[in-house]
Amino acid sequence: MPKPPGSFERLSREVLVSNPWHRYCKDRYTHADGSEGVYYYIDMPGSCAAIPVFADGSTVLLRVWRYLLGAEFWEFPIGGMLPGEDPLQVAQKELHEEAGLRASEWLGLGRFAPYKGVSNEICHYWLARGLSQDAQELEASEAITVHRMPFTEARRLLVDQDCSDGQSLAGLVLLDRWLQKGNSL
Repeated sequence: MPKPPGSFERLSREVLVSNPWHRYCKDRYTHADGSEGVYYYIDMPGSCAAIPVFADGSTVLLRVWRYLLGAEFWEFPIGGMLPGEDPLQVAQKELHEEAGLRASEWLGLGRFAPYKGVSNEICHYWLARGLSQDAQELEASEAITVHRMPFTEARRLLVDQDCSDGQSLAGLVLLDRWLQKGNSL
């Protein structure tokens, strides 16, 4: 995508904190008027998610304990990427590890920026069909239970929970856009 006239230019980048999943950075850059500014942000390789749909139209939601918020959330399977990872392969891995499912058919639903003012993360979403059951392979830091249910019930749980998972809600929007084009689950 071409840069608009008067767009910002990076002068320097300093990595303040780094771990395998993200880096906290400080950039010096020029404003559109030529003056200098400082921008702090989280540099992330991205995230990937799947909406699993069985042949009967049911789906799987995960009940996930989120340490930072001290609460459980209803979510679709989703996980972070490491630098250089392929988004589809990460979505396939997360579906297997978190939900204990494998899919033979993967359809891209789109991507979005979950926190565009604070991070350069892009989240990639797929519809996963042709599902077969396998065992979960959770990491020690994950507390996740798997719940199969009708899709209408899953939508209700995602939307009506007290504090909703934004990435799962965005996945519903991407799915709705795909369905509005005449596609079906």
